[in-house]
Amino acid sequence: MTTPVITALDPWSLIPNRDEDGIKRALRLIVHGRAGGVVPSCIRALAMQVEKRRGTPVEVEVLTAAQSLEPSSDSLWLIPLFLLPGAHVRQDVPAIRQRLQQQGVNTRWVPFLGAWPAWWSLLEEWVQHQRCCKGSPVLVHHPLRQGVAHRYLNLLQQRLAVPMLSWENWNAYVCAATKPYHPLPFALAPNRMTKTLREAGGMSSLLEIEVFRLGLVNLLTALP
Repeated sequence: MTTPVITALDPWSLIPNRDEDGIKRALRLIVHGRAGGVVPSCIRALAMQVEKRRGTPVEVEVLTAAQSLEPSSDSLWLIPLFLLPGAHVRQDVPAIRQRLQQQGVNTRWVPFLGAWPAWWSLLEEWVQHQRCCKGSPVLVHHPLRQGVAHRYLNLLQQRLAVPMLSWENWNAYVCAATKPYHPLPFALAPNRMTKTLREAGGMSSLLEIEVFRLGLVNLLTALP
């Protein structure tokens, strides 16, 4: 599971008018961040690696920051690094795009990370690997309200064919479990949930797993 996303096939071939302006755009990664706008180290490392490989600026805008990030380029891709189509994807990201356009930045965007077909393929391969060598996997996610994000998880559960468990139900699940299980954190960067899961024998956050980090670096580098 150290092989990154296959790059022989163009993962962005369906982007319309991809060569219309003949330039390679900068990237702006949109992340939630921690309190006070702190960016997890794995996100910073990802941005630096993609910037080096693309040869274009890679900015990180943090939703928890007190001030919005000023543009450093007049043409960029807006990349929502969110696994679920929650309020940040549906409300905050469009607002950021509108702000950038009002500032005169030529802005294009792609769907949130969790909607990328190549990302789903990575998840499928990873889950299958865990099923083969670790026992019964259980994907643990943050608590959600009923709505779009919850329906998305239902589709993902059908695709991956593994149980999905809300973090708020984790302790009850552990107490009631009658067979070995392997918790898989559905979180891009480390947080309190991933720390607890790791102590319980689970894995790191997704960006701390090589197959996801390298896969995402390849996908972002391949953007026109």
